[in-house]
Amino acid sequence: MDEIALKKGHGDYVLVISSPEEGCVLDVLPDRCKETLERWFDRFSPEERAQVEVACIDMWDPYRLAIEAQLPNAKIVPDRFHLQKNLNEVVTKARRAIQRQAPEEVRAVLKGSRWLLVRNYADLTEAQQAQLEAMFAVSPELKQCHQLKEDFRQILELTDRDQAAQALSEWQEQVRASGLKQFDSFLTTLANWGHYMLNYFEGRWSNGFAEGLNNKLQLIKRRAFGYHNFENFRLRVLVECGP
Repeated sequence: MDEIALKKGHGDYVLVISSPEEGCVLDVLPDRCKETLERWFDRFSPEERAQVEVACIDMWDPYRLAIEAQLPNAKIVPDRFHLQKNLNEVVTKARRAIQRQAPEEVRAVLKGSRWLLVRNYADLTEAQQAQLEAMFAVSPELKQCHQLKEDFRQILELTDRDQAAQALSEWQEQVRASGLKQFDSFLTTLANWGHYMLNYFEGRWSNGFAEGLNNKLQLIKRRAFGYHNFENFRLRVLVECGP
């Protein structure tokens, strides 16, 4: 399950429900409300709903509540890419706070560091890595933020649920010990979603297929110069991407 904005800048989200195994969109719902999703589930028999084994979602409580109410055997898996994105946003906020408080000469070194910090360190060129190390030399706190982000990314590469649970627990202790208050919101996210997050490590399920679909749906919108009528958009998506 993943949402896209029907009208750019309006917060007008529609919910796209897809099946990676079938390689298609199952349906498009007019909003991302719990009641709307539950009504869609009601179209299926209890026996059909009981066959759903995994539901990949972003961390939106209405999805979780609807799934728990209607899909008794589904393991809820919060999307790893949304988790990493949330953490990257935390690192960005921490960088801004560090830069605001830093002397002018330090701010000059840290300028333009945003993308270097949030990209995977292994994907940086040698020159970019050298630039990052120069930033760390003038800001140990920024280095600490980056290291925590990279450590979390490594946890997401694990394939054993118990090992991941232990690593996540140790990572959260490191964050608390660091005293970096900007990470508090992410710790709250893990407190609320950590149990579901561990399901990811059983099959490494994610919203990757849905994210790929989004590119195709955006193309459908552009070809039509946008849609003002939801039902027209839904029908076009089902014609091009449906079962």
